[in-house]
Amino acid sequence: MSRPRRILIVDDDTSIVGLLQQFFESTGYHVEFALHGGDALTLIQHDPPDVVLLDIAMPGLDGVQVLQRILALEAAPPVIIVTGHEEGALSVQTRAMGAFDYITKPFDLSRLSRAVDAALASASEDTDSSAAP
Repeated sequence: MSRPRRILIVDDDTSIVGLLQQFFESTGYHVEFALHGGDALTLIQHDPPDVVLLDIAMPGLDGVQVLQRILALEAAPPVIIVTGHEEGALSVQTRAMGAFDYITKPFDLSRLSRAVDAALASASEDTDSSAAP
């Protein structure tokens, strides 16, 4: 039996973390969370998750700084930005940097779930193609 897919939620709003944790665990994912960007980077470097849900506005390192550092890692997991900032320049910037998707709060859980599924499928394809001779 394969292990459950792992999601790392990075958000300083504990109500958002709780909602996402409950939702994704109920659908079979293993969920971890970090309330600060530095904590998230430590978790990712020690045991990378399959996908990261990343807020932008956080104390200390903001989401853009965390995104840059995640994407600099050799085996960076896909990152979905989940933020209260409306789509616009920040959406364009984070996607250009390499974020898989950009979803605004308040979010639709089914839309977020589809984005996670797509990110996981894309990461699997990348892994499969890099393993090919």
